[in-house]
Amino acid sequence: MVVAEIGHWSLVLVLIATLGAAVAFIVGAGRSTRLLAGAGKALIASWVLITLAIVILTYALLARQFPIKYVYEHTSITLPLVYTLSALWAGQEGSLLLWLWLVAGFTLVAARRRAGLTGLHPYALAVLSIIQAFFAAVLVFESNPFTLLPETPSDGFGLNPLLQNVGMVVHPPLIFIGYAAFAVPFALSVANLIAGCLDSGWLRSARQWGLFAWGALGAGILVGAWWAYRELGWGGYWSWDPVENASLIPWLTGTARLHATMAEEQRGVFRAWNVALVTATFLLCLFATLVTRSGFIQSVHAFGRSRIGYYFLGFIAVWLLLVVILAVLRRRELSSRHELRDLFSRESGLLLSNLLLVGVALAVLLGTLFPALMEIVHGTQAALEQAFYERVISPLALTVIVLMGVCPWLVWGRTQPEILSRKLVGPAGVALLVTVGLVIGGVRRVFAVVSFGVCAFVAISILSEFARGFTIRRQSGENPTQALVRLFGKARHRYGGYLVHLSIVLISIGITGSSVYKVERLVALDWGEAVTVGGYTLTYEGLQFETLPDKELARATLRVSGHQRVVLSPELNYYHNMKQQVSEVAVLSSLKEDLYVALVGWDNYGELASFLILVNPLVTWLWIGGGLMISGTIIALWPKTAGGQR
Repeated sequence: MVVAEIGHWSLVLVLIATLGAAVAFIVGAGRSTRLLAGAGKALIASWVLITLAIVILTYALLARQFPIKYVYEHTSITLPLVYTLSALWAGQEGSLLLWLWLVAGFTLVAARRRAGLTGLHPYALAVLSIIQAFFAAVLVFESNPFTLLPETPSDGFGLNPLLQNVGMVVHPPLIFIGYAAFAVPFALSVANLIAGCLDSGWLRSARQWGLFAWGALGAGILVGAWWAYRELGWGGYWSWDPVENASLIPWLTGTARLHATMAEEQRGVFRAWNVALVTATFLLCLFATLVTRSGFIQSVHAFGRSRIGYYFLGFIAVWLLLVVILAVLRRRELSSRHELRDLFSRESGLLLSNLLLVGVALAVLLGTLFPALMEIVHGTQAALEQAFYERVISPLALTVIVLMGVCPWLVWGRTQPEILSRKLVGPAGVALLVTVGLVIGGVRRVFAVVSFGVCAFVAISILSEFARGFTIRRQSGENPTQALVRLFGKARHRYGGYLVHLSIVLISIGITGSSVYKVERLVALDWGEAVTVGGYTLTYEGLQFETLPDKELARATLRVSGHQRVVLSPELNYYHNMKQQVSEVAVLSSLKEDLYVALVGWDNYGELASFLILVNPLVTWLWIGGGLMISGTIIALWPKTAGGQR
């Protein structure tokens, strides 16, 4: 097919253009403006060519051009339009093409913000060109999205039914936006190592890109958790699956890096640490792609085993070796301007939070790699149980959350202990009252009591900071609306960060309530039979069957009485293309708890049906916290006004 040939050769030209641009940027740095200008034009041309490939593949999907293998494997005649479009990133080849397109686009955006392609450091553009060339090479030689089938089928295999959900329309692009955006601070870091220009100036640009990438990746993780909760039918939102973990690890190191950047900008400390975190975060994004696409580690989310993992493994190893060599050569320039002299300082608090976040990331990384390590040693994969993560990560995470309530009261250099104690006595007192109230109210689980107490301490601490700033503005004569708007307008980065911290509190409340106090029952009900679970009485009223072009649908009806009288209709659908059953759960949500029902199976034409019924306390606060996290990130990223301060 002509369009497939055009798409393939456009990627070949991208590979040639980006390799040429990388060489030109390296050779022309500080020597030839003409060479640099030509390299810049090559990057623009490569983005145009990648866009052409994206457009061609999208057209092929919409036109149902089944001779193209990718189109055949991920679409069908009956597939709805929105899922036909999302098929672009549903498969390995399409998702890698999206990766490449995003990196190319972010390269042009980053360069434009520095007043032209040659305004951004040529070495940074060389690094970004090499990254693009790598993805282009993988697509050309190993994972071509325009491969043709020997014969033209009459219909496609269709999209995996698990991906036919709004969450899977949004989740992958957000994840890839985060991964691709992290390439920019990595490129800036490597460029400054090569040039020996290691003052904190490069951090300002890298910080904004890092915050944008962190926010996109965090939003993608939350949407993925929501999808798992609503689609998979097991009642949870996080199972410590390797692919889930793989996206969480760079988010954790990216979180540490955002906080370490503050210390370097303010005090000139953590220079080497920042370089390590920037490098680790981007390479862990590549590692996440390796986990998903190599098949080295078994996962319900991963693609089959392929040679593509070796490409990523080699690429990661080369960059890691290069950064280590450069860091050793620049070790003198990477030394900090100041030493940490006092435990009660903001930089000490940030260092401790960094170490804890990296500790959590390492624990998750160990759990993710454990099956592959066991396969190397024993010949078979064996995953760690969820209890491992809970025992190791819970205390570290709670300590990080405590520091979120302490660090806002610390100052750079040295904080007087007596002043700090006066500021913390209020939040600590409220936390103590909350803890005592929980125990009196019947909460006996130690982890729940401690977690809710910690959340109360941090929430009061953060809200106190808001109240202090708001009060100062009110005393200057501003009305309440003006005071609130200008509070964020004049210090968006600071108060946006506080909103993000507050969102972590809400997410922690949701995780604690839904994990510690979840009620779960698997029941079989006859027509008209009722069961009571967690204060809800559910009566089974029958099962309806429907035959659709792509599936056999079974929908149950359960009437819920108790708090209110509603009808829930969980479904279990059999998809012909995948020859598998996929659940569509029914959820009754409130701020207090979720009633979650999944249809498991039936007998005697639906006279007897089995259901998984759960009551998940406080889980809604997880999603509210996620929305607040996104809002805080947007506020922190929003350009400052004239005279504002970051």
